[in-house]
Order: sequence, then structure tokens, then C-alpha cells
Amino acid sequence: MRPLVDALGSPSWSVRAKAVDALQALGDVAVPSLVAGTTHPDARVRAESVALMDHLADARCLDPLVAALHDRSAHVRRLAVHAIGCQRCKIAPLALDIVGLLVERALEDPSPRVRRVAVHQLGLQPADQRAILALETVLHGQPDAALRSRAEFALAQQRG
Repeated sequence: MRPLVDALGSPSWSVRAKAVDALQALGDVAVPSLVAGTTHPDARVRAESVALMDHLADARCLDPLVAALHDRSAHVRRLAVHAIGCQRCKIAPLALDIVGLLVERALEDPSPRVRRVAVHQLGLQPADQRAILALETVLHGQPDAALRSRAEFALAQQRG
């Protein structure tokens, strides 16, 4: 499966798409290769591996997904935030402190895009006082209008 994971970094869209399709078709058999892909030197491979984990993640993916939240690539971090926060895509919920991880990214990530996804995902989680406090902090302390808008939505969702 290593050639399929390496193909995730191809400059050719069609080669990448075929690799994604093949890995998805393998299902949970592909998970160890995707876990390995999260430490690949090519950011595109890391990103695609994390993106595939959005649907295939299980307990084997927990540590790699948490590590991906601190990847040097903002794109990888953004995909990791989504993969951790989006529980409806999973066969079984991830056994992580999802709200805690999302709060950290919402408040501390250097990338506005990563912070926006984290804030949005906080609005999709079950009500949690930590999320409400973080969203209020974002709402009142950010110059980014798009981030504030997402925080308003997420806060309304959290408050039910």
C-alpha cells in the first residue's frame, strides 16, 4: 500500500484521485498505511492521509490525528481539525477530548483558516461550557470578521 500512499503526493490530480479511491475502497485495511502517511515528508501526502482518516478513523488514528493538529502545514492542521471534529462521518466516535482539542486550535492556531474550521466544529459538538467560553473569547477578541461570524453561529448552536 506504500505506493498508493506515495501517490497521494503526485502532482497529477488523476493519479491522486485514483490513489484516494483505492485507499477508500480498502477501508480499515488502509488505516495503518494512512497512519504512516501522516509522517510523510510531503505535506500533500500528510494532508490526504488525514483527509482519508475523516471517514476511516478508528483508535489507531487517535495519536496521529492529534499530532497532525501541530503539523507545520496549515492545510494538514485544518484537515485534522475537521477529521477530529466531524463525528458524523465516523463509524464510531473518536475517544478523544474533542472539545478540548478544538478549543486549543480555535484560540491558538496561527492560521485563520484553521481557527475558522475549529470554531465551526465547536458549534457542532454537544453543549460544553469550555466551548462556550472559547467562542465568547473569539467573538470578542478577533479582528477577523469571518471568524467572528462563525463564532456567532457556533455559540448559538452551543447555547441551543
